[in-house]
Amino acid sequence: MARRGLALYAVRDALAEDAERTLERVAEIGFEGVEPFGLGNPSLSRGDRITRAKMLRRCIDRAGLDVSSVHTRFPAPSEMDWLLEELAIVGASVALASVPEHVLGFGRDILARRDGVHRFAEAFGRLADKAGQHGVRVGYHNHWWDWPELEDGSRGYDRFFEELDGSVVAEVDLYWAHTAGRSLPELVQSLGERVRLVHFKDGPGLSDDPLADQVPLGCGSADLAGAASALPSQVEWNLVELDRTAMDPFEVVSHGYHWLDDQGL
Repeated sequence: MARRGLALYAVRDALAEDAERTLERVAEIGFEGVEPFGLGNPSLSRGDRITRAKMLRRCIDRAGLDVSSVHTRFPAPSEMDWLLEELAIVGASVALASVPEHVLGFGRDILARRDGVHRFAEAFGRLADKAGQHGVRVGYHNHWWDWPELEDGSRGYDRFFEELDGSVVAEVDLYWAHTAGRSLPELVQSLGERVRLVHFKDGPGLSDDPLADQVPLGCGSADLAGAASALPSQVEWNLVELDRTAMDPFEVVSHGYHWLDDQGL
C-alpha cells in the first residue's frame, strides 16, 4: 500500500522560517514522509549544497520522517556526481524534474514539437542511466502546460512518456492534469505502472487562471476520487501538495491527510 507524504512546497514559508518545527508539525499530522524541493541548485557552491542537505536531513530525521522523493535541477549526465552526493545525504532515491527547464539545456516549450519531445526523452534516458548506476530513479512531474497539441494531433506529455526509457517514473500531479483538461482516471490508466508518486491538491481548475487559490481536497472541481480508484497498485507515495491558498496551509494539508485516509489511500 502506498504511503502518505507531504510535498514540502506546500509549507515552504514555514519551512524557511523554522525547518525543525515545521517538520515536527508535519509528523504530528500523521504524514510518514516528505518531498523536499530546490535541490541541485547550480548557483550554490558544493560546500553550501552539502551543508544545506545535511541540515535538512537532520531535521527530517529528528521528526521521524522518511524522504519520498525530491524535486531537483539536473546537470549534464557527466556532471551528475555532485547531485548524487546531495541526494545521498538527504536520503532520496527518486529525483524529479518539476519543469522542463530543470533539465540542463531545455525550456518550457520543449513538449510543443515532436522533435523537442524526442530530444527531451533522450536526455531523460541518459540521466536515468547515470542515476540508475547509483540506485537512484529519475522522473518527471507534470504541470498544466505539458499537453500542447503536436503536429500529428497527439499531445506532448503523452508522446513524451511513450518515448521515455522504461525506468523513468511519473509523478502525476492530478490537479494540474485536471486544469489542463485531462480525464484523471484515463491519464493514470494510460501511464500504468509508471505512476509511482501522485500529487493530490484541489481547486477551481481554471485554465485561464491556473494559479487561482486552491482548496482542501474534495472541495474543488478535480475528480480526485475517480483518479484514486484508477491508480495502479505500484504507487509508492500519495503526496498532499499546495501551491497557493487563502487558507492556513497547515489546515489545508491536514484536511488532505484525512481525505486520503477516508479514501483508503
